[in-house]
Amino acid sequence: MAAKYTKGRLYKLKITELLPDPVQARKWMDPIALNELTASIQKLGVLTPIQFRQNDEGAPVIVAGHRRVKAAGKAALTEVPGTFTNGDTRLQGFVENIQREEILPIDEAEEMEALMKEYSLNQTQLAESIGKDQPAVSRTLTLNRLPEDIRNACRGNPNIPKTVLLGVAQMKTEDSMQRKFAVYMKKAAKEGQAAAQKPKLAKERALINKTDNLTCEFDGLAWREWSEDDRNDLANAMSGIRKKTGELLADMGWTPEEEETETPRNRNLT
Repeated sequence: MAAKYTKGRLYKLKITELLPDPVQARKWMDPIALNELTASIQKLGVLTPIQFRQNDEGAPVIVAGHRRVKAAGKAALTEVPGTFTNGDTRLQGFVENIQREEILPIDEAEEMEALMKEYSLNQTQLAESIGKDQPAVSRTLTLNRLPEDIRNACRGNPNIPKTVLLGVAQMKTEDSMQRKFAVYMKKAAKEGQAAAQKPKLAKERALINKTDNLTCEFDGLAWREWSEDDRNDLANAMSGIRKKTGELLADMGWTPEEEETETPRNRNLT
């Protein structure tokens, strides 16, 4: 016999008995974010209860909290807290997804279209239901114009910006969309390769380079053309640098090869 649940009441639910929602909008989970959530749950547990409903057989179905359930399972938990809900659970789950962690643009666009059909909503009504403005909903829906192969390429790649996909979707023909998308992917791959090949400076060497660059900034500095306030501010800043570098050099036990025989004081900066 199926269990009876009361709306809004908190329950302890066995993870093995929870079913994923077959119309869940989120098709992809960021593995890094999922690992971070798993680590958090291992330390603190599931702090925010999931929401669940019952299917026709009475089994509990996740409405909101698929990531929390997945992470809890990875953290070796056997139960998660959850509250029972009913009504427009598909809409509830979609809103929870876009509020907690933005889903992939393609998944968002396809779910918006499905919700409009299921609930017979126009764009304005959908926008009000999910807390977005109508122009934002309209822009997102244009992504459904993209060819299926482009959409499939985006499902597992969260690094493709939504703005890029909107630009592709604005092209008039599928061929032009394919060309524009291919150009972007080729450029992204090239930039990614270059970034991977570029050696990363150690923080020590990076600081040395910054100090050298700052020294070069002083060469030929036309400070006489500055306002009196700017000259005084520069003098104060350089005085602070001199003090700090002097202290650091002393700690390092470093002695310059040539010492100034006389240090000018109270020099007129005008």
